[in-house]
Order: sequence, then C-alpha cells, then structure tokens
Amino acid sequence: AKGDLKKSTAIGVVLAAVVVSLIMSVCNPVLSTSGLQVALWGSFALGTVYSLPPFRLKRHPLLAAFCIVAVRGTIINAGFYSHALSAAFSATKEAAAGFGVLHCLLNDWKCAFSSLFFGVFGIVIALMKDVPDADGDRIFDIKSFTVRIGQKRVFRTMKNLLVALFGVSGGALMKWATMSPTIGATTRRGLTGLGCLLAGYFTYKEAKDVNPEDSGEVYDYYMQLWKLFYL
Repeated sequence: AKGDLKKSTAIGVVLAAVVVSLIMSVCNPVLSTSGLQVALWGSFALGTVYSLPPFRLKRHPLLAAFCIVAVRGTIINAGFYSHALSAAFSATKEAAAGFGVLHCLLNDWKCAFSSLFFGVFGIVIALMKDVPDADGDRIFDIKSFTVRIGQKRVFRTMKNLLVALFGVSGGALMKWATMSPTIGATTRRGLTGLGCLLAGYFTYKEAKDVNPEDSGEVYDYYMQLWKLFYL
C-alpha cells in the first residue's frame, strides 16, 4: 500500500514461496510427511480463498474468522506437530501412520491443548484486526463485527478473552508443572506457565491506555498481539 514493494515483485515472491514449499512437502525424501502436507496445502488453500477474488472470504466476518482460526489454530499447529513426530520418531510408513494429524488431535493432549490455545488466540486476532479498519469497512460496506456492534465492545471483549486465555493456560501449566515426573518437564512447564501469566498481564496493562476508537492506537496494540502470538 505504501509503494515500498512493486506489485510484480510481491506476486513473484509469493508464487516462488508457494511453489517451493508445496513441492518440498511432497517430494522431499526426508521431510515429506502427511503432517507437513496438511499444514502447507491447507494453509495455501484457505489463504487463497481468504484473499483472492472471486472468493475473498475476508469480506465476510464469519468466514474470515473461520479461515484465520482454522489455519492458525488447527492446521498449522496440528500439522507441524504431526510432522515433527513423524520426522523424528517414525522409521517406517506404518509407524508414521500413528502420527497422523487427526490421530494427534484426538489422542495427544499437548497437540489438542496447543490447537485450542491458538484457535482462541486466532479468534482474537481475527476480530481485533477489524477494529482499526472500521471506517474503511463502513465505506466499502463490509459488515464486520466491529461495524455491527462497535469498536469499543469488540476491543474490550477480545482483550478480556485474550487475558482470560493467558490466565487459564498459565494456571493450568503451573499446575501441570507440579505433577510432572521429571525436573526438566517441571521446569519447562513452569516457565511456559509463567510466560503466559506475564503475557496476560502485559495484554491487560497495555490495553488500559488504548482508545478503541483511535485507529492508530488500536493498530499498534494489535501488532503487539502478533508479537505475543509468535513468542
């Protein structure tokens, strides 16, 4: 939008990344697993219908939220979790079958927990991103939740949801840390739980000074949430 990157260059970069990643997911003799294929092909498919015409699901609040939650919450987390297990521990195709994406989601609490955590985080991202764009959405007649119920209500609801997510997750991890069989597991879960609690405090504290109707302030806060997401 600022003109820092030519449209032709952007298209070339995206196409190159898509082609190379999808080919590697199928053809690489070592890293090609069903989990990797689900993660890359699923993200590609939903990302395409989310952004490009004639679909452009981003214009529809529920469908846009579904795409973001599905990719960020389930497809990427469960796909790469399955891929990591398959690549690290399966020496045969029969063994790899036990590390399928659906199997991991239904039978591995760590995979299910991470998918649920990032699924809820994805809901926050999906709805919070529309708060600073409310004026533009009204101009182009995009009926986002922000346009329908107001910037203040969406901002506060999503902030509270994220604070609750960090608080509950942090508390659960701290509890699980006391039940871990080894010192290493106790330390990892304890530190991760403490990190969640600190992230929840940061999310709450930073929101206090944000005016939900100031697009610049909300956008800066929204970008801070992305930093927490990738931590």
